[in-house]
Amino acid sequence: MMALSQARTRRLVAIHGWSGAILGLLLYVVLLTGAVAVFAFEIGSWSAGGVKSHQPFARPLDGTLRALVEQVPAEYRDDVSVFSNSAGHVVAFLHTHALNAAGDPDERGVLFELHPETHAVLARREGFGSEVFGADPWGALDEFLVELHVNLHLPDPWGLYATGVLGLLMLASAISGILIHRHVIKDLFVAPRLSSLLLNARDRHNLAGSWGLPFAFVLAFTGAFLSFAIALGLPTMGKVAFGGDQMAFLERLIGVREADDPTPAPLANIDAMLAGAAEVSGSAPRGFSVHHWGQADATVTVFHLPAEGDLTAEQQVFEGTSGAYLGPKPALGTKPSMGSAAFGLIPPLHFGTFSGLLSRVVWFALGLAMCYVTLTGLQLWLQRRAEERLWHRLARAVPIMGYGLPIAMAGSGIGFFLSLPAERTLFWTPAGFLIAAALAIAAGLVIPGDRTRARAYQAVLGGALLALPLLRMALGGPDWGSLLAGGNPAVVAFDVTLLVFGAAFAFAAAGLRRPGPEAAGVPDRVAAE
Repeated sequence: MMALSQARTRRLVAIHGWSGAILGLLLYVVLLTGAVAVFAFEIGSWSAGGVKSHQPFARPLDGTLRALVEQVPAEYRDDVSVFSNSAGHVVAFLHTHALNAAGDPDERGVLFELHPETHAVLARREGFGSEVFGADPWGALDEFLVELHVNLHLPDPWGLYATGVLGLLMLASAISGILIHRHVIKDLFVAPRLSSLLLNARDRHNLAGSWGLPFAFVLAFTGAFLSFAIALGLPTMGKVAFGGDQMAFLERLIGVREADDPTPAPLANIDAMLAGAAEVSGSAPRGFSVHHWGQADATVTVFHLPAEGDLTAEQQVFEGTSGAYLGPKPALGTKPSMGSAAFGLIPPLHFGTFSGLLSRVVWFALGLAMCYVTLTGLQLWLQRRAEERLWHRLARAVPIMGYGLPIAMAGSGIGFFLSLPAERTLFWTPAGFLIAAALAIAAGLVIPGDRTRARAYQAVLGGALLALPLLRMALGGPDWGSLLAGGNPAVVAFDVTLLVFGAAFAFAAAGLRRPGPEAAGVPDRVAAE
């Protein structure tokens, strides 16, 4: 590693420690929710009943869309976006560009929710996109968890600012961690010492941190980029380069063709274009959009997941009136460029979608490892300041947050399932989270002693995780036999994963030997104070 003087090493150690201590618990929230959010699609399918939804356009859709277009005002035919939601239903949003009540760019139109087999209209909602999409009771759980990761459920744009700052904080910790590790390669294979609880905790922290440093750097950089680009960079560029016309800027950014021929003209067969896109890409479409429906300059863009061996998702563009294939479209603009290629790598590297299920499993495991590094780093930092009352209080908050957050997330799932029959999930999903969080905090303040508190937390978390798949099936969700027969093993795998984790925490609660803070060198009297 780089040779550093003792003074520089001390400064880097201080940066590394303080960057984690100041906002470490919030960073833990973003890390844990991010690890879970990599399976957002699977969580949506699992929570909504396990409907097979990976081929939402298997049945012909052209006639249905033409009938829906005739039911909306002409202004809403400017753009038509079609995709599948968490329940596997086909969603068609016919809309135009507008500014919402807050003066922010938004889409206004009519959303139709269709049955995937019969295309019968299950729901119709009209309004701004931020309103009609937020009213879907089937997607309440995965949407809640994703928003908790993206913006901590803070008002726009402050949530993105907060997660951007946390990304920079994590980046500072990762860089300083790399510089102060004098033997990174050696630390990758170090065996934790058993002669001392404190040394054992430090060795395990260094071991997990060493393996997670490259991941932490990538995650921090891409997360900070996405947060600040959306909240600050793109609006600023729109104001500077386009005189405040945000919609014109966004159209130029994503590469929408200019409306050079508004002459009325019929759209070519959509099903034929979807079949052509599937043949070119080698995968089923995940969604598509029609720009300027019914005009001579109409275009159809079909979206796919990354092809085998590719890192970025594909977009195939067709001429609307003739159905002719125009070629692939880059993530930004209309022509391939280094900027577009670099931007296209940011989301898959952040969310781990670049290699299908395998990369997301690895991202999930590394995310959990970084959660462990964050919490143990805080505990080790607090151990050195055990005599200072301010740090005593933070020491009490570490196990409360460490166990309380997953308990609250499980509580949101319990609230979702209990309210799903009445379709009240939009209220009870966040309410379940808050109720479980309040109970976890109260338990952390009332239960004395770290050993007893940790045992109680693990018992509750284990029980909540075990209850989730049972609630899903008891309240009308399909059982494993029907899921496997219907070709949807992902929901079964998700149930099994929850049962395994739940059993592990229940077993730990029954046979717990060492409390968490004490294992990291924090005296039990500090944690219980």
